[in-house]
Amino acid sequence: MMQEEKKVQSPKMAKGMKANLPPKVKHHAPVVVGGYKIVSAEFVKGSTSIKHLPEERLPQIAFLGRSNVGKSSLMNALMGRKDLVKVGRTPGKTRELNFFKVNNRFFLVDLPGVGFAKVSNSKRDQMSDFIRDYVEKCKDLKGLVYLVDVRHGGHAIDIETVENIHASGCPVLIVASKRDKANQSELSKGLRSIRENFGLEQNPLSVSSLKKFGLDALWQNILEALGLTGQENV
Repeated sequence: MMQEEKKVQSPKMAKGMKANLPPKVKHHAPVVVGGYKIVSAEFVKGSTSIKHLPEERLPQIAFLGRSNVGKSSLMNALMGRKDLVKVGRTPGKTRELNFFKVNNRFFLVDLPGVGFAKVSNSKRDQMSDFIRDYVEKCKDLKGLVYLVDVRHGGHAIDIETVENIHASGCPVLIVASKRDKANQSELSKGLRSIRENFGLEQNPLSVSSLKKFGLDALWQNILEALGLTGQENV
């Protein structure tokens, strides 16, 4: 007697079963932000040590500022993404360097916030040492964007941090964030305060992640620091 042939169900026929398909990759269409064309932007890795930076040697631009200064929102706006850079709900929760590769040409790096009010002094000192290590020892770091809430004008910890970065020889661009949160009077007062507190020759660049204001000028500064001015066409 011949054995009955077993019926094999295809993935489409099998109810309650999932086909063994590769995971879907989310692709984004190219987008122009501030005159710069973003073809690709992706999270590469998070690092808790200067010894574990990305193996790919690409130039880097880092972003730093106090917690809740709008750093993550600004980076998302610059890369034309809504939630690529995760916004931490708890100040000081991010304790690693997060690397985002843009156009396969360079990294934008999200650093832990400075002056974490809700963490212990030992953890705060540990994070400060970690950031200082990265700024002083990473040869691929070409510049740092330091954000200051335009409504606050800069705290003592901001000024001290920027002075330390300057001492390391790393170029720093002071940027006033959350422009859309301030009225005209607050904006003028805040920009003047930042200029005076940080000893700038002129008012700092001000940006709004929500309104996309100032992103063109910021991208221009970033590309100049990376040595890519004139090499990208929209």
